[in-house]
Amino acid sequence: MRPHALAALLALLAPVSGAEPVAGVPRSGKTLVELINGTMGTLPNAMDLLSNKLPGGLHPTADAPPQIVRSQPFVTRDGYRVSAFEARGFDEGGDVPIVRFTSIQLEQRPCFSRAELADLFHPMGASETNLPRAPSMLPNRYTVMQMPWGRLSFGTSQESGGCVIAIVGDATGDQGTRLPLPLPQPTSMPGMPDLRRTWPMPSGGYSDE
Repeated sequence: MRPHALAALLALLAPVSGAEPVAGVPRSGKTLVELINGTMGTLPNAMDLLSNKLPGGLHPTADAPPQIVRSQPFVTRDGYRVSAFEARGFDEGGDVPIVRFTSIQLEQRPCFSRAELADLFHPMGASETNLPRAPSMLPNRYTVMQMPWGRLSFGTSQESGGCVIAIVGDATGDQGTRLPLPLPQPTSMPGMPDLRRTWPMPSGGYSDE
């Protein structure tokens, strides 16, 4: 090898002065199912109690309204990659911030399969809802499950196929003695969460009307 080529190679391999080491993605001590049951199933809850259950906690972000807080990306104990755990605060009339509406955004790999949902969660009932005009990368089909504590909605997209990429929880915290509270929703799809407010969208948005 020529001297100047060797010098260039060594320069590329040498550590950069003052560079920070690459940080690993935080890991949760819970499986994805345990995380869902231990967070969504206990809402409404105090913001700090929910935040303490997630790696790195929950924090406001510059691209979301102040009542929305999100986690950093992390990996569950069983290897599923959560790109964001999101909670929405509500004014409950007390001194402690309360969160109720919660969602989880998942990466497609490894695949959290829609086909396994009934066996994993044993719902009291289930239905399917479609959003046919959603862009291919956004959830366009939801499996909605009635749980003892409220409602779980599992969203897949045209691109993800049978892999769940969005999980939305609407918990009442009263073990099912009344129907779940209304979710933020598109005008044309009553009962379904409007993830268009938090998922990356095309510049012009889209409509389900």
